[in-house]
Amino acid sequence: MNDNYCLFCKIASKEIPSKIIYENEYVLAFLDIFPILEGHTIIIPKNHYNNIEDINEKDLMELLKVVKLLAGHIHKKLDIEGYNILQNNFKAAGQEINHFHIHIIPRMNDDERFKLKIPRQKATESELNRVLKILEF
Repeated sequence: MNDNYCLFCKIASKEIPSKIIYENEYVLAFLDIFPILEGHTIIIPKNHYNNIEDINEKDLMELLKVVKLLAGHIHKKLDIEGYNILQNNFKAAGQEINHFHIHIIPRMNDDERFKLKIPRQKATESELNRVLKILEF
């Protein structure tokens, strides 16, 4: 499965060069050309899926195994203090390329290039119950 217009499909098929740090039958991992910090890596399935809702479980599991392997490898080899694992779905969440992918973003305690802002306003019991009713299976 491949999308002829997809940038990441072209990288996976080697039509577009990239700095590959890992590859197997299912997955390709390469350095981001717009890194947040040195070693910022993108991991993609070789098959095309738009987002997490589309990817089949086998390819997702293979990709997650590689994310785990590379996260430890990057942490050790670059001597970083931490890392973020980030995955965006749809434009509103920051997905710019419609090919499922995961970022490993190296971090240092004092870096200021990327910050997650987590709201500190506690939800009320009624708000939580309302959403729970909507989301329960």
